[in-house]
Amino acid sequence: MIQRRCAMRLMTIKYPAWVCGAALLVAACTPQAVAPTPSAAPTASPSPTERTGISRTLLPADVRSLRRWNAAPDRVEIVADFAADVRPGSPRLRLDDGPTTPMTFTAGGRGFAEVGTIDISGVPSGEHRADVLVTLVDGTTALAGSASFLVSQPEYVVWTLDFEGDASGDAELANTAAIADGLKLPMSVFWNPRVWTTDQVSAERQDAMLAWTKGRMAKGDEVALHLHMWTDYVRAVGLVPRTTPSWAGRGDGYDVPITAYPGNEQQAMIGYGVKLMLQHGLPTPTSFRAGGDMGDAATLRAVAASGFTADCTAVARDAPPIGRIPYPWTLPAGAQPYRPSSTDANATGELALLEAPTIGGNTYAFTVQSIQPQIRANLGLFAPTGAVAAARKAITIVSHPGTIGAAERGAIEALLGAFGPLRYDADAGPVRFVTLAQLATAWAR
Repeated sequence: MIQRRCAMRLMTIKYPAWVCGAALLVAACTPQAVAPTPSAAPTASPSPTERTGISRTLLPADVRSLRRWNAAPDRVEIVADFAADVRPGSPRLRLDDGPTTPMTFTAGGRGFAEVGTIDISGVPSGEHRADVLVTLVDGTTALAGSASFLVSQPEYVVWTLDFEGDASGDAELANTAAIADGLKLPMSVFWNPRVWTTDQVSAERQDAMLAWTKGRMAKGDEVALHLHMWTDYVRAVGLVPRTTPSWAGRGDGYDVPITAYPGNEQQAMIGYGVKLMLQHGLPTPTSFRAGGDMGDAATLRAVAASGFTADCTAVARDAPPIGRIPYPWTLPAGAQPYRPSSTDANATGELALLEAPTIGGNTYAFTVQSIQPQIRANLGLFAPTGAVAAARKAITIVSHPGTIGAAERGAIEALLGAFGPLRYDADAGPVRFVTLAQLATAWAR
């Protein structure tokens, strides 16, 4: 009926001017979908990140530095705890009276927190202040709180352990591990592949030493390479062994410096050692030490050409003599890591290698009593307890897993334990225990 009435109405249209009216009638006669009544757009509430300012009642904040001691290349981390979300106040961090950097909101822990970090590269050593600033609802800037902290240059201790190519006993290996685990510090274990080229070390001892080394590696210790010029090892490389010059007159090559061989043969012996290590499941080493701390420019060129990034063969010129061969080193007492020259091992130069002189001493045959002067000398190289370090420094110390009996263990624990009041991991000072590989990475920054 609706459609018939609409048609009759349309038939009565006689003038074009009425077209619009007819169209309206059609629309009126057509069933329409019911549309929802439009409502007013909701008023958007400010999101927490809109910069509208905060009330002064939210101040002060609990502002703190996560560490008292901070050393490059680490960044200082500052946390500010508020009673509410203060993102509308654009919280920001300021070092001393310098420029500001935004902070990042995080929920949890104590409630509402803002976290910021400070790059201390180039920041002078000493005590510094971190301010947390916010914008209030009236547009002014307010101090939410401050925290003080210390900036220091880093100081490093590297404990290196040289396998000499002969057998090391289980008791001595256990003592070595107990020192590292007890003091919670890493080792750079310098493996000597000569054990696989001689019949003087039983298969049982080879396996036990290798298993111990792999166990240390699993704990995060570094595995490096140490070579003595044992005649059987040199023959295994395919070279003619030499027995002179020697620092002790043994006749088995152990005490022949690597410098007795030309550079190409030195590199061949290094390469063969790496090959044997890989064949026995050890990683490619990046740190090296030549036997007896004897080395020259040819040695360092061979080490660098073999892909190593760190060497610790060097000693200072005041190091106690090893025997009847004088050291080839002329470095000053307390010599620090350097990039050596390809033509002069005692000079800085262009080699892509960090030379970290072993200035911390050799613990062999020391006791708790006799090592005290060495402890004082090492501590004297670093900033005193409670003081920041103005310059970065490093001390490398050498021991031997095969000789660490009860007496030497006590001496080593006294020596390494003396750095306890300075330890960075205890937030007590700037001293970090690192491997030689880690030192090479840190020193390059």
